[in-house]
Amino acid sequence: MSGEAVHTLLECRRRSEALRAKGYGFEQIAELFSVYHEVSPLRLYRYAYGRTAAEAVALYNDLDPAGTAALRESRLYDFEHWPRRGKRPTARTVALFAQVYRTAARHLITDEVYASYSVRDRQLIDRTDHRHLPAQRPSRVPSPIPGHVTMSLEAARDTVPVPTPQDCASLLRALGAEEADVKRRDLLFELALALGGAPAVILLRHLSPPEKDRLAAAVRASARVDAATVEVIEKLTARCRRLDDDFGPQTVLPIVDGQRRLVTDLLSRTTLLPDLRDRLTYAYAELSQFAGWLHHDLMDHEGARLRYQEGLTAAHEIRDGTMIAYLHTCLSYVAVYRGQIGQALDHVYAAQGWARHSPSNLMRSVHAMELARVLARRGETNESERALAYASGMVEQPRTEADPAYLYWWTIGQVRASTADCQLHWGRPDEAIGSVLNTLAAPTTLSLARGHALLHYAEALTRKREIPGAVDKIRGAARTTVRHSSTRLADSVRQARARLQPWAGNKHVRTLDEELRSLGILATAQGAHLA
Repeated sequence: MSGEAVHTLLECRRRSEALRAKGYGFEQIAELFSVYHEVSPLRLYRYAYGRTAAEAVALYNDLDPAGTAALRESRLYDFEHWPRRGKRPTARTVALFAQVYRTAARHLITDEVYASYSVRDRQLIDRTDHRHLPAQRPSRVPSPIPGHVTMSLEAARDTVPVPTPQDCASLLRALGAEEADVKRRDLLFELALALGGAPAVILLRHLSPPEKDRLAAAVRASARVDAATVEVIEKLTARCRRLDDDFGPQTVLPIVDGQRRLVTDLLSRTTLLPDLRDRLTYAYAELSQFAGWLHHDLMDHEGARLRYQEGLTAAHEIRDGTMIAYLHTCLSYVAVYRGQIGQALDHVYAAQGWARHSPSNLMRSVHAMELARVLARRGETNESERALAYASGMVEQPRTEADPAYLYWWTIGQVRASTADCQLHWGRPDEAIGSVLNTLAAPTTLSLARGHALLHYAEALTRKREIPGAVDKIRGAARTTVRHSSTRLADSVRQARARLQPWAGNKHVRTLDEELRSLGILATAQGAHLA
């Protein structure tokens, strides 16, 4: 076997092990390798099993019931190279290899080769199927632990789709450009699989080689969990939030789910020191909050509620009042968006006591703003204004170590954006426009916040019957959806367009409809109905 062939086989063997740890079967692995390696199906299955030619030949010879098989390695190479060169395997040979690889014989030859056999040989190939034979598939589902019921049950029911062979092929190509060293590339492949696929490569770039090694040891459960391992997880979580700012929930949610599964796995280990267990439980609570936000942004409100509740269970376990207050505030976000103002009020008042005792001024500001939003929707303008004034005062306080890193996004600009939301419910569109302009002028305003601010602007202009201006602001928000995958933003754009329905015949509105249809925000039939 040439040096290049040895290199390819070892690379495929390592990748096959990583894929099987993710639940892939050998057929799926062979399908993936077919995208990446231009070789025959017969060789692809050998690569999927990570077997040398000698090992495959030995297994083949052992299966011959008459004991007369005498396949040699050189002949196997001939079969694997056919039809480009070499020799075509007989139908009986294909049938025996189907048993070696526990698959259907038809999967081991291309359509071109299949057509070259006689009718009788094709019948043998068609009826030979050994997929019923058991194949070893390692499981990485952590075992349940007393005292951590919610997290262990979550791990069992968390059914995040496994990356497709095409996704894995894209990942391999990306890693080929990312890392020249084969062993480091395989390590990155294993980590990216564990963390949701190709998007995770962007995160892994921010880890040093020792940090990647620590994370790989955690994924493989080959070393004890220490403080440095937890620090890597915390670092990835912080980076993941920034990734959401840039790309949106569709890119980030698989990575967050991968991290949650990893943390659940780490928590299943009985050798954790109490401080490490608390830090990991906190990481689980934070990742659950983040996953809840991503589900909410994708308008999967039940998924968001479930994740937030799981985060609450973990936060109560470690008695973190700031996180408990934040999670109740997040549950209020979901209820407000669904128009369930009574439920929103329940959650915002549940958060109030925890926020009061929190050492974080930022958390008190976030909570007060949500209270202002809920009260504004209830028509309690004076109380809403008082809560808003308190939120504005708290956000201006100097930041301290008591302010959690996950509230990095809460700035005076974000307060002004939420102020515009309240002012619209108070019936003050001119004041709302002023707040939006301050938000848009701030260089730190994130793209998603800018999109929603533009929609507040559009609503205020619509109330003032300034239709061309409203159309322009809706168009600006709609274009944000090209680079950010927030389903909630796209839905808010549709709501803003619906408020323009009395002016549906206006040329500006008709032009907007055409652009919204081109962006996929407005369906063709829906656009025709609105127009």
